[in-house]
This record gives sequence, structure tokens and C-alpha cells, in this order.
Amino acid sequence: MIAFLLDVVYVFILVLALPWLAFKAARTGKYRAGLAEKFFGTGPARDTGRPCVWFHAVSVGEVLLLHRVVAELMRRRPDAEIVISTTTNTGMEVARQHFGYNGDGTTSVPATIIYFPLDFSWAVSRAIARMRPDVVALAELELWPNFIAAAKRFGARIAVINGRMSPRSRRGYGRIRFLMRHLLAEIDTIAVQTDEYARRFMEIGAPPQNVLVTGSV
Repeated sequence: MIAFLLDVVYVFILVLALPWLAFKAARTGKYRAGLAEKFFGTGPARDTGRPCVWFHAVSVGEVLLLHRVVAELMRRRPDAEIVISTTTNTGMEVARQHFGYNGDGTTSVPATIIYFPLDFSWAVSRAIARMRPDVVALAELELWPNFIAAAKRFGARIAVINGRMSPRSRRGYGRIRFLMRHLLAEIDTIAVQTDEYARRFMEIGAPPQNVLVTGSV
């Protein structure tokens, strides 16, 4: 029921924004790339039984901070498959530069690079089913209810890494604390940069035992 209501809200917002989105797409080419992946979750499907960690970074800054984390994970767990998702075209360009296979077939940090599905229930469910992640790691503050619910139904563990929350975000999420409490309870680990960020996450409903202060990546 919650997923259906969220889908209705998302569709309503999309319809309102459609003229502006169409104008930007026609004038600049923005928003055109990865439409099938974003709206229908039709990214590549994993075909191995190896453990998989899916990292999501919304744009360039978050993608760059992942490089050291992913490299360290690959050092500790060379058997793991890595998926990197991003939302923006510039984030995708940077991800392809730093992860994935080069033109000569080599790379220091091999990963599957995809566009993150929009938080429609059908898109996230298909994307999760195709990627089959064991762990989903969300960089900084990417809390999408349908995606998190789909990952939990699949059996994945979920973490926020390098977490942060501005006073403005704290106020906004605080207005829907009764919903955020349920959403944050679905996240197994919330690793944040500072004690202040930890306090803000807990104020909007994060279970204290799941919040860790790790410093900045």
C-alpha cells in the first residue's frame, strides 16, 4: 500500500515537471541518457553467484569519495562483485573514468556501472532482481523508500556510508518523523562523519545502536 501511494505521488510530481524536463532534454540533452534503466530498472543482469556490493552515489562528489572505499573492499574481498550506480550524466562520466573496464580491457577497480532506478516500485524491484546485491551501500544521504524496501525484501543488508545531514534536511525529515522512523529501521548500519550528524539521524528516528561515527571517507 505504501509503495502504491509513493508511486502515485511520484507520478503526480513527474507530470507537473514534465514540460520543464522535456524542455531541458530538448535544449541540452540532459535527462535523456539511461531512461530505460531509470524508469524500468533494465540495467544489466548479474549472471554469477559471487557476493555483490551495490554502491550508490548520486553525482560527481559522491562517486569520487567511493574510489578509496571500493579499492579497500576489493583488497579485503577480491571475490566480491561491485556495482556502482549514479543519477546524473556527469556522475556517470566520472564513474566510468574511475571504475569499470578501460578500452584495453584492464582496470584497477572493476565494477558494473549503471544509472540508479527512479523510486517507482516497478523500477527498483526489477533493478534489484537483476543485480541481486548482498549489500547496498548508500553514499551520504540517499534515502529512497521503495528502493530500500525492495532491497530488504530481496534479503540485502543496507548501509549508509559517509553519512551527513544538514540542519535543513533535519528539519524536513523531522516533519515526517513517524515515516522516517520506519524507513531508518530498515537500514542495518548508518555510518556518519560526525557526532552532530549522528545526533540528527537519531532525532529523526534512526535506532541508536545502528548509528556509527566513522569520520569522513
